[in-house]
Amino acid sequence: MESNDDTIQSILSGSLNHLPPKRSQVVRAFISSTFTDTKLERNAIMKDVYSRLKDYCRSRHGLDFQLVDMRWGVRDEATDDHITTELCLKEIELCQKISVGPNFVVSNGIL
Repeated sequence: MESNDDTIQSILSGSLNHLPPKRSQVVRAFISSTFTDTKLERNAIMKDVYSRLKDYCRSRHGLDFQLVDMRWGVRDEATDDHITTELCLKEIELCQKISVGPNFVVSNGIL
C-alpha cells in the first residue's frame, strides 16, 4: 500500500491509478437570501437555471445537482419559534459535507 506522499507524487507524475475515492456524486448548494425581498430572483433560478445546472452536472460530470431553497423547507412554526437560523445553518452544514463542488450561493436581489 502506498503512503499518502507516494500517492500524491504518483498523481503529480501523471498516474491516475490510485486516486482517492470521491466523497459523493452530488453537488448540493444552499441558496441564501431573504425570503421575501428576492422572490423574483429565487423564482428565476428555479425556473431558468436549476434544470440547466442539473443537466450540465449530469451530462458533463456524472453528478447530481441539488439546490436547497429554504423557502419551501421552513414551516410557520419554525419562524414563530425563531429557529429558522438554526435550520438554515444545519442545512448549510449538510451541503458542505455532501457537496463535491460549490455548496453556497448568495442572492443579493440582482434582477
